[in-house]
Amino acid sequence: MYGELESNFFLLVKLNKDKAFKLVFDAYWDALYKQAYKKVHCRDIAQDLVQDVFVGLWDKMELLDAEGSVLAYLFAILRNKILKLYEKDEVRLRYAVSVVTDVVPADLHSQNSILEKELKAVIDAEIARMPLRMQEIYLMKKEDDLSIKQIAEDLSLSEQTVKNQLQMAYKRLRTRVTAYDSSLVMLTLFIAKHL
Repeated sequence: MYGELESNFFLLVKLNKDKAFKLVFDAYWDALYKQAYKKVHCRDIAQDLVQDVFVGLWDKMELLDAEGSVLAYLFAILRNKILKLYEKDEVRLRYAVSVVTDVVPADLHSQNSILEKELKAVIDAEIARMPLRMQEIYLMKKEDDLSIKQIAEDLSLSEQTVKNQLQMAYKRLRTRVTAYDSSLVMLTLFIAKHL
């Protein structure tokens, strides 16, 4: 199945780049997404990773070796992107640990303050990544403390649309915080051990 698809891909690249891309995108998106999700346990991050993989494919389509496997190439790009994501998270954790150990907080309140700042940074980053309408609705609810009815009226939306957007925003935040939770637990244990 994949052999024929890939030979068609290499023929199409020369004739119609858009069709070649769509052929591979439709065939391989799900497999790449499942692999990414298995590694990062976050739908949004997995989708972003796979999207980046296909952007990389688009940029290099004409340079691919017709003897090679497109699927193997895509999985290799995905693996590299996941490793870079892990490295970035590890660097952030190491930095947080180094700041904490350099400061050596004198009491539990100071430790909690540092952890709260790290968690706030994670939450703020996820809010910034939300689609604009979702972000706007979330901030109106969270910061302006408006009711769902008020938000719906202000934005000329149905109350159900506002509820749906808030549910998706909360889900994104829960997922992101959960992904960072293990890092924060490790940091807390490290702090407690070194005081």
